Amino acid sequence: MRPAEELLVELGVSDPRDIDLPAIALCVGAEVQYRRLIGCEAQIIGFRDRAIIYVDERVKNPRRKFSTGHELGHWHHHRGQSFVCRSDDIGKPTDPNSKNAERQADAYSGDLILPPFMIEPRLGPLGDISLEGILTLSQQFSASLTATAIRIMRMTRQPLILISQDLAGKRWQWPSIGVGTLKVRADIDLRSSATVSLAGSNKIGLSRKESASY
Repeated sequence: MRPAEELLVELGVSDPRDIDLPAIALCVGAEVQYRRLIGCEAQIIGFRDRAIIYVDERVKNPRRKFSTGHELGHWHHHRGQSFVCRSDDIGKPTDPNSKNAERQADAYSGDLILPPFMIEPRLGPLGDISLEGILTLSQQFSASLTATAIRIMRMTRQPLILISQDLAGKRWQWPSIGVGTLKVRADIDLRSSATVSLAGSNKIGLSRKESASY
């Protein structure tokens, strides 16, 4: 288990409804306060074995929850240091083994909010993974659809690739561990049904087959 999971087990947290980050923070010597911040989304100020975490009150859940977990990640990995984190410092999908301090804090937050030991037993009942199934899990864990999808990509052996894209092109793609090195093209053919979502419908469409060339 990774450190965040070990903390949850140590505290006896076994249900996603019990992942209360302000309460968990108090157990590790940190106090969480939500207030208006200028120039950053979250920050942590620590001294010896105590810390105060500030998160901008204007940030909505589940982003606020992830930002709180991010600062707890700094408290675990970088105790004795203070961090002021802008919105673009938090929540970038990348290698969870990165040595970059912000990415380490992201990985800790992900493990705290979407702990693999709670996710794994829920993957089987999903069957063939779809966006609808991912949405169900994200609601159970009060996490974002994107964070939940990335967590599943890191755990499932089903041949899947998660792609984030807008009209300007591919932003990033995350293959499941069952895909290997396979990647898809950087754009989407206009004949693909995905163009409907890109055009602004903002809805989860029905699963359907598409030509590989799209």
